[in-house]
Amino acid sequence: MTNLPKQNEISHAFTRAKSLADREKKILQDITQNTGFIPERLVNRSSWWGSSKVGAVHYRGTYQGKNVILKIQGVKPNISEATMIQSFVKNNHSLIIRPPHLYQHLAWNSDQEYEALIMEDIPSSPLITLPTTLSQVDNFFEIYHEYRQNCRQQPWVKKPSQSISDSIKDNFVRWRESSLKIYPTHPFRQKEDFQLIDQAVQILSREYQHIDYEFVHGHFSYTDLYQSGRQIILLSNLYWSWRPPGYDTVFAYHWFMYHLPQVSDITPAQIESQRQLWLSHINSFSTSKKLLNLALLERAAAGLNLDALSIDPKIKISQYLVDSTRDNLKQLLQQFS
Repeated sequence: MTNLPKQNEISHAFTRAKSLADREKKILQDITQNTGFIPERLVNRSSWWGSSKVGAVHYRGTYQGKNVILKIQGVKPNISEATMIQSFVKNNHSLIIRPPHLYQHLAWNSDQEYEALIMEDIPSSPLITLPTTLSQVDNFFEIYHEYRQNCRQQPWVKKPSQSISDSIKDNFVRWRESSLKIYPTHPFRQKEDFQLIDQAVQILSREYQHIDYEFVHGHFSYTDLYQSGRQIILLSNLYWSWRPPGYDTVFAYHWFMYHLPQVSDITPAQIESQRQLWLSHINSFSTSKKLLNLALLERAAAGLNLDALSIDPKIKISQYLVDSTRDNLKQLLQQFS
């Protein structure tokens, strides 16, 4: 495994990244001239935590007569997503889960600072809707178990030499810097928040001292799984990496909760009902209860630091989600005090 490339840490790129916003049109023109891709419409722009800094954009269009998605990557990763997709295809044992087909890849252009992937456009529906149902969450975790058993047994990125404990310390130093830069005066941040996060980091650093990483899809979210016929297409393959045990178990739940404000007039009671649909599954896993709680603790601290703050504060329910993140963090801290 020593000759494998280092994994991507996209969240670390925020402070050094240049936004695609100012050069997107010029890059798109360059791609159409070099590939024959015909853009039809913008699908989305991906930014860090609700900031104005755009790291990637997706366009829907056609290529060689096929309906496709163009992804423009504006920050150079350690490993190209094209390489990740090819490695996933090579090492995947699942007959159900696969990445999208990759039709063309433009390698990193150092002059214009981008790379591009042209991938299949999947005529499909997501596994999870907002709000979700018990049957949808059941289905999600069936796919999760299939992925755990058949998609990740032969790692294609190098395990970090840095311990989990040191990695977590490093992550939260970077994430706090990003939080203060993006939201220097967030209306829902409280004085105690950074103290609570520091307590969590101390506990995580202590409890992970003798725990080893797992190779996982580091963005195994409900937004990245799509049903296409009898197959499940797994997106965001840039994020295959080594993470603490349980990270991929709780990741989808973590971000699902922060997407619930998209539901018009959702109430706190409905949010808590949705939370229990996920936690009832997570808590039923045979995985060590301690490891699951550590994974939840890490995500709660990350949520209070920045993830929950990325919800539009003008949405009525957003303060409740920040406050409930804080309360959840306090409850998890008590379990390790």
